[in-house]
Amino acid sequence: MIVTHMTVRKIALYILPWLMVLAACNRKPVIELEQENSALVKENMINANRVVIQSEGTQIESYVSRRGWTMQALPSGALYWEYAQGDGAQVAAQDNVEVTYRLEALDGTPIYTHQVDTLEVGKRQVTPALDDMLQQVRYGSKVWLIAPSNSAYGVVGDGDRVQSRMVIIYNVTNIKKI
Repeated sequence: MIVTHMTVRKIALYILPWLMVLAACNRKPVIELEQENSALVKENMINANRVVIQSEGTQIESYVSRRGWTMQALPSGALYWEYAQGDGAQVAAQDNVEVTYRLEALDGTPIYTHQVDTLEVGKRQVTPALDDMLQQVRYGSKVWLIAPSNSAYGVVGDGDRVQSRMVIIYNVTNIKKI
């Protein structure tokens, strides 16, 4: 059999599409690959956040243990210790309050030495940790509050002095109704 240039061309025209179809059968579509990559990235982010939370928890436990404080847990994951109970009424959701506090990092570095915030309780206007704590105490109370980053200023910080993923300590020195 004599193979001519035309015969090779005809064979190629018939076989090549079938080879491409067969090769494509073993490949995953681009959309599936993107979904798999997205799921993998999401799983990795979840695992990284778990590690951060566990690490912060260990650091907080050590901090509390060194000071001998008896802390109570809040729904936000923060811990508080009311070291001087106020003689006022219980702070309630939707109360407008003025809160005076100092803010420091877990290593003791001062962040804000005198901060006064006016807020409506229950609106989480400053941090979830501060809001949760306010609903547990009385007016006039003095409180230590330890807020892990996820119940403080989170991944972004406060845009000023509180850094990303920072555990913060509130020393609340005054809570009054306005």
